Amino acid sequence: MITIGVNYIGGPGHDSAAAIAVDGKLEFAIAEERLTRNKQDASFPIQAIQACLDYKKIMIEEVDELVFGWPELKEHYANSLKLNMMGKLHENIPMQALNYFRSLTTRNVKNLLDSYGIKPKKITHIDHHLAHAWSVAPFLAAEDSLIFIIDGRGIKESTTVYLKKGMKLEMIERINFPNSLGVYYAEMTSMCGFRKYSDEWKVMGLAPFGKNSFDLSHLLHTDNGIHHVNHKTLLNVEKLELDGKTITRPENDEVAINDEDLRDLAHSAQDQYEKALCKLVKFYTDKFGIKSIGMAGGVGLNCKANGFLMRELSLEEFFIQPAATDDGTAIGAALYPFMENGTLKKSVFYPYLGKEYSDEVIEATLKKYRLNYTKIKEVEADAAQELANNKIIGWFQGRDEFGPRALGNRSIISNPGTSEMKDKVNEVVKYREGWRPFAPSMLQEEANKFLQNIKSSPYMILTDYAKEENAAKIPAVVHVDGTMRPQTVEKEMNTRYWNLINEFYKISGIPVVMNTSFNLKGEPNVCHPTDAVRTFFTSGLEVLYLGNYKVQK
Repeated sequence: MITIGVNYIGGPGHDSAAAIAVDGKLEFAIAEERLTRNKQDASFPIQAIQACLDYKKIMIEEVDELVFGWPELKEHYANSLKLNMMGKLHENIPMQALNYFRSLTTRNVKNLLDSYGIKPKKITHIDHHLAHAWSVAPFLAAEDSLIFIIDGRGIKESTTVYLKKGMKLEMIERINFPNSLGVYYAEMTSMCGFRKYSDEWKVMGLAPFGKNSFDLSHLLHTDNGIHHVNHKTLLNVEKLELDGKTITRPENDEVAINDEDLRDLAHSAQDQYEKALCKLVKFYTDKFGIKSIGMAGGVGLNCKANGFLMRELSLEEFFIQPAATDDGTAIGAALYPFMENGTLKKSVFYPYLGKEYSDEVIEATLKKYRLNYTKIKEVEADAAQELANNKIIGWFQGRDEFGPRALGNRSIISNPGTSEMKDKVNEVVKYREGWRPFAPSMLQEEANKFLQNIKSSPYMILTDYAKEENAAKIPAVVHVDGTMRPQTVEKEMNTRYWNLINEFYKISGIPVVMNTSFNLKGEPNVCHPTDAVRTFFTSGLEVLYLGNYKVQK
């Protein structure tokens, strides 16, 4: 049995994606943005669907079921119109009515499929949070677990709690929009001058520069397993009165780092969120006596809060889907039919699910652009020496990662041994704010020398405090509050990346490299060798490794 899962709703969506599963095994997944080069692309993922078919060398007629991780679009607009009439959503009613009409015509999934000549055997739409949940459930080792799906909004829902027993899910609580943790954090993001539903991670990075100056409990608190968000105040907020101060949303994102009130707002917003989330999760872990939890939904990418949960609740298992935002629902949608027929099995999540390019394709690309290149026998050792020489390298290997984190196949890598390296990469490669932190990739076997609490974090989705005795060895990846967002690299999961770090360890005595996504500001991560070449020559990158080939300027 072959299924393709799709994340696509229409106008209000983001992160369109597709995934393919065969006989219950996830085999390939890719976001549309990687192929169109349009960040967070919300368009119908025709290229992602074709990439799934190309990977398996099949036609759409051979796919048994095409599953969408959303109900039909008309349900979204019908519910939005209802919320507007109730005064819970402040949007343009005539535009909503027009969008509802479009959802029945030009944005209707069946009409879109017809326009692309796609005629699958079966089309299924499933609940949005259920699609998120099935992107998590098969990858939890424990027989009994709790799964928390938390985002801005599905059709009605904003938070759903599931009890997993074996490979069955029971919904035990649902909290509906606009009572939404995603709304809370998005509006706090906007109040700091960043783009909501896009730049939330900037608030996490800014928070350690501030202090807990503002009481935000009137905007967010949790009681008896239910969070309460003051959406009447927060939705599209432009100004907040907080503890005798008036905070006004700035017009751009360059202000926050130099504004004490905005730094403090970011800190206070993150702190209040962590407390509310922890209280929410603890209510259910205590109620059911379960220490294994899973999480997805865009809020699941708040790695700072995730690390706080892990420490505060002493969790035995905590799996957050690395593709936690809506692109990850393509995974859950693809796996859903196998749950239905009882053939879905537990497995370990493998994030390297995207496209891979042979040395022949890479060399053809290098020849096309008439570049000087060398084929290297021992790529990892050569790259490690360049790192030791303080060169910033582009590292393009194997299959593309699925999700927003660069996990060593499409990464920009450098030496973490000096704080100046962070400033250099921010300035001449990423073209972004100098205060923004970078993540360490470290050998799994050596992680306990650098992390106070975390033993394993292969998907770079938890933060932890650095051990003081070794923090000075890697200043480029330790944030201002002494925390890191680590990736612990396992040899079995990514052999070439592990070997690179190990070779650098032999030279430098440091089993850690500084890792960031292989892209420029405002762009999706690179996918094709051409993307890597273009990024290399339009940035301060100094060495590029494409498979077994080395390119220098």
